[in-house]
Amino acid sequence: MNSNAQPKVIKMAFASPWKNIHPGLQHTLIGDLTLSNQFEALVGFNDNGIYVPLAAKEWTISPDFKTLTFKIDTSRRFSDGVTLSATAFKESWEKSLKLEPKSANSSLLDVLYKVEGFTDFGRTAKLSGIVAASDDILIVRFSTPFRMALEHLSGNRFAAYREVGNKFIGTGAYVIEETGPENLKLSPNPYWSQPTKNIIELSVVSSKESASALIDGKIDVMAYAMGGVVDPDQLMHENLSTIVGQDALHRIIVTNPQHGHLFQKREFRQALQFLVAQYLEKNPKVLGNPQFTSLDAQVYLPLQGGRLDEATVQKALSQGEKYVPELMKAAKAHPPIVIDADDLSLKPLLEAIGIPISQKSRTVSKSDLIEILYAGKEADLMPISFGVASGDPDGIYHMLGQNGAITSPMVKNEIVAALLYRFALIQAP
Repeated sequence: MNSNAQPKVIKMAFASPWKNIHPGLQHTLIGDLTLSNQFEALVGFNDNGIYVPLAAKEWTISPDFKTLTFKIDTSRRFSDGVTLSATAFKESWEKSLKLEPKSANSSLLDVLYKVEGFTDFGRTAKLSGIVAASDDILIVRFSTPFRMALEHLSGNRFAAYREVGNKFIGTGAYVIEETGPENLKLSPNPYWSQPTKNIIELSVVSSKESASALIDGKIDVMAYAMGGVVDPDQLMHENLSTIVGQDALHRIIVTNPQHGHLFQKREFRQALQFLVAQYLEKNPKVLGNPQFTSLDAQVYLPLQGGRLDEATVQKALSQGEKYVPELMKAAKAHPPIVIDADDLSLKPLLEAIGIPISQKSRTVSKSDLIEILYAGKEADLMPISFGVASGDPDGIYHMLGQNGAITSPMVKNEIVAALLYRFALIQAP
């Protein structure tokens, strides 16, 4: 960048809040995207999805997939000038594991539960399987083979950080400062290898309001908006352009299977699944702008391993039809509590398929929706979004596994979690 160029202020917005700016408490997609500007993981990905050095210059993986050795890039410095070291990673992970999680599980659990010494962590407060052998050598030893460890360790939940005063700082390109409940200021890290002069002002704007905010000049960039809920006419504005990325974000209806909730019965969950799938097949316009949204009964994309053939899917969906009368009777007696997001409502869909709704139902902000999801007590039904970018079982384990870092009591299922864990072991060398 031209050193004489004047700094720019870039006004950027997300459709959902980041919720927290501590890397060890990161539990949302937007949190991951935001914090990656300040905190650096050991490895990253290039545009082709290939692992590339980040805080680690190089690494080796043992033949049995149980030991990873990283050579830390000690030329990197925190925003206060302190040099990065292997010890910084070990201390950061152990400190984060002690924090009260914002999600159902610790944000670091889906890797650290497999590290040697984890079972004794409650007593020792140390992970014996993480060794800072020198300033620049970090060794991570797992109790069982872990093929997907490198992918998980690419998340900034596993970044090194320092606590300075009441703030947490990293080695990334920016320093993050909270300027409001849903506002952040990202200023350049002066010790970054190629520091920029630009400042980023980050805010939260709902998907429905995103086009208007851009046209009116309130923001310059809108990232990760749900295009399906944006007015198509506004998207045609001469000053707007859209970029459609990888199809890896799923909007789903979560049913609460916990004791005391309507959808505790598996048969009722199957009945609702049948009704929703049948209705959306006949009314695809309900999904919104087809440029951004499509209907799919499966999580894995067409080119990913694990996707079922269509006949198997249709057979599974049809199993719920015979339970529909019983669900309708139960829902009439005990209408489900529906917690809607401010840019997506389940109420019209449920009304269309004949499901009554409790008067306790309400619409909340995205921020409150996330908290209600992770608490998992109030709602019977909720609309949420999540992504599984990996085709490996460990990818979906992040959401549905027993130790998944973004799981919720509303999606936990002991049978599914056990099957995922066993499948991951079978796939290991």
